[in-house]
Amino acid sequence: MSLGFSIKEGLKGFGRARMATFITITSVVLALIMIGLFILLALNIDHWVGEKRKHLQMEVFLEPGFKEAQAKKIVQRLKKLQGVESVRYVSQKAAAERFKKEFGRDVREVLGTNPLPPSCVLRLQPAYQNASAITRLAEIVRTWDGVSDVVYGGSLLKAIDRYVTLIYLIIGGLGVVLLIVATVLIHNSIRLIIYARHEIIEIMKLVGATRAFIRRPFLVEGILYGLIGGAIADGVIWLLCGAMKNWVYTGMIQNWQSYVIVLALGILIGFVSSELSVNKYLNKLI
Repeated sequence: MSLGFSIKEGLKGFGRARMATFITITSVVLALIMIGLFILLALNIDHWVGEKRKHLQMEVFLEPGFKEAQAKKIVQRLKKLQGVESVRYVSQKAAAERFKKEFGRDVREVLGTNPLPPSCVLRLQPAYQNASAITRLAEIVRTWDGVSDVVYGGSLLKAIDRYVTLIYLIIGGLGVVLLIVATVLIHNSIRLIIYARHEIIEIMKLVGATRAFIRRPFLVEGILYGLIGGAIADGVIWLLCGAMKNWVYTGMIQNWQSYVIVLALGILIGFVSSELSVNKYLNKLI
C-alpha cells in the first residue's frame, strides 16, 4: 500500500511543478546525451586504436650470412617468448622480393649484390600491443647472439599511447562534470518540491508517518526524472549516431551496452540526488 502511494505521489509531483519538471528533465537529457556521445567516442577511439595495434609487428633482423638452420633456432626461441602470437621467417631471398615489390627495383641490379639480412617478423598478442610491453620485449631480443637489430616503431606507439590516454582523461573528466551538473539539477528540483510541501510533510509527521514513508515519493520522483531523461537521451543518441553513420563516418561502432549505461546513469543520478535532497532538508523540516 505504501509503495503504491509513493509511486502515485511521485507521479503527482510532475504535475505540481510542470515547468520545473520540464526544465529539469531537459537539462538531464542534454547532460546524458553528452555523456552518451562521450562513451561512444571512447568506444570508437578504442576500436580504431585496437585495429591499428592489430597490424603492429616487431621485426628482428639477423646478422648477414646467418644460415637458415641457425635462423630456425632463433624462430623457435622467439615463439617461446611471452606475448608473441606468431613468428614469420623472412629469408634474404624473400627480403629481396619484398624490396622489389615496395620500391619497384631489384636490389641486385641496384647494388650488384643482396645485402638485405634475413629477419623474423613477430605478431604480438593483444595484451602486449603497447609501447612498454614491446619495448621490454625488444630489449630482451637485442641481447641475443645473431641479432643485429630490432625494429618496432616505438616512437609511434608511445605517441598513440600518450594521446589516447589524454583523450580518455578529457572524456572522463567532462563526463564527471556532466554527471555532477545533472545531479545538482535534480537535487535542486527535489529541494524546491520539498520546500513547497513542507506543511504537508509536517502534518504527515504529526499523524505518525515514518521518515521512510515521507521520503519514498521524493525518491520515486527523482528516479523518474533520471529514467525519463535517460530514455529520451538514448533515443536522441540513437538518431544522432544513425545520421553520423550514414553521412559522416560509416565505420562508426555502436553497442547496446552504451545505451544501458546512459539509462542506468540517469536512474542513478536521479536516486542519488533525491536521496541527498531528502536527507538534507527533511532533517531541517522534521
